Amino acid sequence: MQPRYTHVSRSTLKRDAMKLWVAAKQATIDGFANLNTMVNLTTDIWSAPHNLPGSYMCVTAHWIEPSSWQMMKRVISFEEFSSEHTGKNLKYMLEKVFVVYGLKDKILSITLDNASNNTSAMNKLRLKYNPPMGGRFYHSRCVAHIINLVVQAGLKVPIVNQMKEAFKQMLKDVFKSGEKNRRRYIKICHDAEKPCYSPNWDIETRWNSTFEMFESGLKQQITLSHFHDILVSKNGRRFKKFPDEYWGRIEMLNPLLAVFQNATVVLSGVYYPTSPLVLQQIFFISCKLSDLELEGGVLSSMVKPIKRKLRKYFENMPPIITCAAALNPCFNVSGVDYLIENISRDLEFADDGFATRSVDYFHESFQGLYNMYYTKYGSHQTQSTTAEGSSSQKSRDPLSRMVHGLTQHKQKKARGDPIMSSEYEQYIKTDFVRGLQPKDYESYDVLGFWKTKENQFPVLSRMALDILSVQASSVASESAFSTSGRILSIRRTRLTAESLEMCMCLKDHLDAHERRQHTTPLELPLDVEEGVFNDEVQMNEATQLTDQEIALDASSDGSFEEPPRDYMLSSGAEDDETQDGAGGSMSHGHGQYTYY
Repeated sequence: MQPRYTHVSRSTLKRDAMKLWVAAKQATIDGFANLNTMVNLTTDIWSAPHNLPGSYMCVTAHWIEPSSWQMMKRVISFEEFSSEHTGKNLKYMLEKVFVVYGLKDKILSITLDNASNNTSAMNKLRLKYNPPMGGRFYHSRCVAHIINLVVQAGLKVPIVNQMKEAFKQMLKDVFKSGEKNRRRYIKICHDAEKPCYSPNWDIETRWNSTFEMFESGLKQQITLSHFHDILVSKNGRRFKKFPDEYWGRIEMLNPLLAVFQNATVVLSGVYYPTSPLVLQQIFFISCKLSDLELEGGVLSSMVKPIKRKLRKYFENMPPIITCAAALNPCFNVSGVDYLIENISRDLEFADDGFATRSVDYFHESFQGLYNMYYTKYGSHQTQSTTAEGSSSQKSRDPLSRMVHGLTQHKQKKARGDPIMSSEYEQYIKTDFVRGLQPKDYESYDVLGFWKTKENQFPVLSRMALDILSVQASSVASESAFSTSGRILSIRRTRLTAESLEMCMCLKDHLDAHERRQHTTPLELPLDVEEGVFNDEVQMNEATQLTDQEIALDASSDGSFEEPPRDYMLSSGAEDDETQDGAGGSMSHGHGQYTYY
């Protein structure tokens, strides 16, 4: 509308943006050079969408700023990974990042998923760089991936899988058997003044998708059952009735899935330490599994495979998890002992000596780490403090159960402890959270505690500065992939690798200055049209069938029309579909939209 406006060419925009990224990258390199603390990394590999060749490796850096005790995060690399995904090539890619950012001697731990090539790469890096304590803290496995594997093991139990597949089929009948059916369902919800939610499709590799599918279904159980029964009555050959008893089983199953979902969310944080919370979340999960097993019933059959998967992880759990938990004053060393012992009992390890060996290995790791830091930063402390615990009533709530057990365990340990002489002894024998309410445990400010205790515990505070920034999951990299899926869209498939890295890293750096890197959800729906459609439904603005159309359809023989050409979806679609732009055709997963 302004004829005097001077248009800026895309080349100029790209050049200016690239200058900003080069400056931001150099500032990060300089910052790491002056940083007097360790840096921890997360990394993962992402395959390009839209049938484009090649993959990309994302590396994010995490550390705690010593002056403010704030968690910091940066996407420092988003490079094309064109070679085969072997351990050797992955090691080479990571080494390039180490060299560019001067991090060769500043890495304490790297969080990756459980792929064998990642383990191979970490073994090679461990041999080359000789990290502290023989590298026992160097490789941390992504707990969010492990939780997903654990849940999938339970969902594959035949009776549960049959129920899940029947539920998915019911949702497909309602939402994907034709546009007319979908609009009829919307009208029924509107007339009944009931909510109408687009389904969250269950996808095996997407975290918590089964929970979200059941959750959205339960919110509209009445209308879904009513409308699906109508479909079955009209065309029983095409639509099969969803058994009524399955609704009750889903209501029983979802509280268990909610525990796993909450664990994933808690362990996916950006601006607070997540590694100290892993043991707590495993404790909550093991408590819920034990309760479900005691209740019996149909769903108790899925407990055994879940426990089997959890045992496999727990017996190989990296010591960085237990050491980080010990630096949370809510647990301390005695609390970690308690959690290890109780989790081992709930998961039913066949080896009776497993818990004892795990506790001994934790003590050896924690004290060895302290001795290493003491050699570098320590001086003798002679302060002494006495402490007594407090008790609370037992509760079936896992959090209250944990707090009660921790308190009793600390009291028992305190009664037999000698006088404290060193900083280490003073910390492990003091109850810093006496009287803390159970609801306050989950929101306790661990970084704030260590910021106020720097003078009292100079060595342990240095340990906390390095260890608490270790990530429990690789969600930071996964979130970057969600963003990259929007940048490398169907309309930008010729974007170069350098430009993609610039877009990814620069956006993260700009978000970091405003402390809003956590606002990008883990898995944001990519379907723009679907989002707009849902908003219209909730505001009762979606296009509905007229009463004449409903009456005409009701008098038909039960065969329903396919969607019109302006909104066509192939019948085999199961995954979330992606749409971008205002015209053309694109595919994602198993489905394809054609729109005009």
